[in-house]
Amino acid sequence: MNEILSWNINKKKLIDYKPEGWIEDYFTSSPNNEYGIIVYNIKEWSMGAEYGVFGIYSNSENPKLELNSSRIWIYFQSLKTFDFLEKSDCIVCRKPANNSKGGFPFLLINLKNKKFAFFDFDATSIYYGLEETEKNKVKLIEIHPEEIKILNRKKRTNEIIDLEKLKWIDLVDFDRALEKY
Repeated sequence: MNEILSWNINKKKLIDYKPEGWIEDYFTSSPNNEYGIIVYNIKEWSMGAEYGVFGIYSNSENPKLELNSSRIWIYFQSLKTFDFLEKSDCIVCRKPANNSKGGFPFLLINLKNKKFAFFDFDATSIYYGLEETEKNKVKLIEIHPEEIKILNRKKRTNEIIDLEKLKWIDLVDFDRALEKY
């Protein structure tokens, strides 16, 4: 968490922030240090599966809160919660769809365009990540190949996703993301 100190994040300004419980807040920054993300109010959802809400900041010198919602919680894995697609200006995480549609889609956020989108997926999304091949093109990669093998399901490894074909939604509707999914 030393990285959060260099960003000088004031947690008290986050929506519905509660001091750390038995799971500590988590902070990461994009590889180019353009964005910093804090996941907070982290709780266990089911055995070994955790979730939390998040805030995304820009400008490490003078942090500006770009996106924050206490209504949209995401799947949390300390080793691989986010993918950063630098050429496409996207931050990616996973959002359990606890609505009538169900599933476990990837949630893509493009702060520069002030848009977000979903890439439909089932519960196995937690075993995959996204790797950028070129601007607006990504491929699915395995981040937990052992679990994928054990599940004995059709692999989606190396599947190409064209981000331009996704349905992009204005960030002003982010609090209602599941209604838009």
